[in-house]
Amino acid sequence: MYILDEALWPLVIVQRGDTTTDPEMESLLQSLSKLIKRREPYVLVIDFSRSRPLTHSQRMMLADHQTQHADLAREYCKGFFVVINSATARLARAVTSFVRPSTDQHEVVASLDEALERAAVRFEEAGVHMGAFITRAHARRLKAGVATRSASARHD
Repeated sequence: MYILDEALWPLVIVQRGDTTTDPEMESLLQSLSKLIKRREPYVLVIDFSRSRPLTHSQRMMLADHQTQHADLAREYCKGFFVVINSATARLARAVTSFVRPSTDQHEVVASLDEALERAAVRFEEAGVHMGAFITRAHARRLKAGVATRSASARHD
């Protein structure tokens, strides 16, 4: 299952549950396509901290999606962070990325806090100051344990 939260636009957070079916993955990729086609600057954070690895077919769907949207994503995606809290999984991801580089320019980070800190910096570097403000405010709310109302879409 995935939850795609765009309530903090231009910050988009995708949280992935334990496992994901192929139809859920297709639905998520369609939602991401719509976001990219807005043609507005954004930062994407995908939280894999509570999930299992993607299946081979899901990795292929993701690779096809990235290839199809590479030009728009390069122009409008100002940062792409993947949260992987396992040191072993981060190492495996780094080795895989070295052997077969991805078309996206994502960074693997150890926590959602780290992803949000880096996202705020990326917004500032891109001149999207409201995005930096929204991201830092969200990070403060999370640290304080305050739940936010969101416009999220479940993909399950």
